[in-house]
Amino acid sequence: MEKIQELPNKAVRESASSIVHIRKFLTLSIGIVVVVLGLGIAVFVSIDELAPLVPFEMEQSLSRPYASALPSNEIMDEYLQGLTEKLLAVQNLPAGMQVMVHYVDSDEANAFSTVGGHIFIFRGLLEKLPHENALAMLLAHEIAHVKYRHPLKGLGKGVVASLMLSMMFGTAYSDTVDKVFHDAGLLTVLKFSQSQEILADEEGMNIYYQYYRHFNGMSDLYRVIEDNQPQLAPGSSYPGVQSDISARRKNIKQHYVKKMLDDQPAVTPFPPRIKAQFHPEAGQ
Repeated sequence: MEKIQELPNKAVRESASSIVHIRKFLTLSIGIVVVVLGLGIAVFVSIDELAPLVPFEMEQSLSRPYASALPSNEIMDEYLQGLTEKLLAVQNLPAGMQVMVHYVDSDEANAFSTVGGHIFIFRGLLEKLPHENALAMLLAHEIAHVKYRHPLKGLGKGVVASLMLSMMFGTAYSDTVDKVFHDAGLLTVLKFSQSQEILADEEGMNIYYQYYRHFNGMSDLYRVIEDNQPQLAPGSSYPGVQSDISARRKNIKQHYVKKMLDDQPAVTPFPPRIKAQFHPEAGQ
């Protein structure tokens, strides 16, 4: 009789123990979800501050499959990269950060930087520049975007948050990030804010001065961009230089016009072999 009574009691105890374990499991699971969501929200709202913490190698690895497939012009790529390396020599970029410049044989008057330290210079803009100094300022501006990780921030909070979370939890890159690059390739259209453009202007001017030790010829870049902005339709595939260039040019004049007037050394013309790459009708 006692054995018959022990069986229900044992079943009750085992059932109660199972309920306790289930409750603990659910509590732990909910806690993990809350922590992950909390981290995700924290990353999302602090993306501008956290983006520089993403290793630059991660950007490079995302863009590497597309960089090897880009068309190349040996003469122009070598020239643009050479000038870029001279500008980088006066900079202290973060360790491991590299910049690669690509020539785009297109009539579009444009230039932009994208993830992985890649900068694209379009023939349509290059052949409108009056001298090499203006090109140097353009490159310095784009180098500044790379330095401050603006392309990574420009990918969008969702993508950067995915990168941050994958880095934190040791997982592979998310499908979201991979899809961005699969759909758009390396020529990913990134939109920078006006404050980011102004910061790139300021840092670019600093790079320019460190290299040339004067400011002459620098503002010619902004005059050319402003004069040719109407050529860039709102639906342009690569709206890299579309921003309030008039306001930025005014800001530059306010800060540097006196220095430019006081110090006007000669500017450097394009080498003949480079001018030979331009279209005959280019106004050089």
